[in-house]
Amino acid sequence: MSTTPVQASAASAATAAATTATGLPANQTINQQQFLTLFLAQLKNQDPLSPLQPDQLTSQLAQFSSLEQLTGINSRLDTLAGNFKQDTTGALIALIGKQVSFDGSQIGLKAGKAPDIGYTLAASADKVTATIRNSSGQVVRTVELGPLGPGEHTFKFDGRSGNGALLADGTYKVEVTLSAKGNDAPTQLSLLATDTVEGVDMTSSTPSLLVGGREIGLDQVKQVR
Repeated sequence: MSTTPVQASAASAATAAATTATGLPANQTINQQQFLTLFLAQLKNQDPLSPLQPDQLTSQLAQFSSLEQLTGINSRLDTLAGNFKQDTTGALIALIGKQVSFDGSQIGLKAGKAPDIGYTLAASADKVTATIRNSSGQVVRTVELGPLGPGEHTFKFDGRSGNGALLADGTYKVEVTLSAKGNDAPTQLSLLATDTVEGVDMTSSTPSLLVGGREIGLDQVKQVR
């Protein structure tokens, strides 16, 4: 379809008026006031032989309204996300120096020190055994805890191997099993380690606590004292 001189002139006038009114070059973001100025300039300078249809005008207004609403929502979400991050950071830093309890099946050993490991016996046990393994799965220590009665108990690992040598710093696996008369198969118990939070690691998308020489995910924390 060819463009008549009248249409070309009207289009040029609209563009010039809009640019002058808004003070912005083409393809640059405009705000609400600049849009209204541009919209009125378009109406004023439209081709009288081919004016904009009402549905075209309504469509432009609706598009701008939707975009403005989305921009407002995004702005509010960004604000909420920033506030949430600040609150989370403050809450995590407040945990430093506090005692936390977490899954005790893996513990950190640092300078011969390990967290206390708690476990509960529902009934008396004739034999309770703690087994310590290194990161390769090799047994480095077996401790016979003896017969024990029902209730809560604590295993304090001294950080030494079976021959008394101090073990290297690192992560170790712990198993505590019980045996009772008439039951040849030992039963493995659930363990809960307790240690002090030394710091917070926020370098990754999911923050973690530095406890006993290792990182503990927040999802592993069972109690805070």
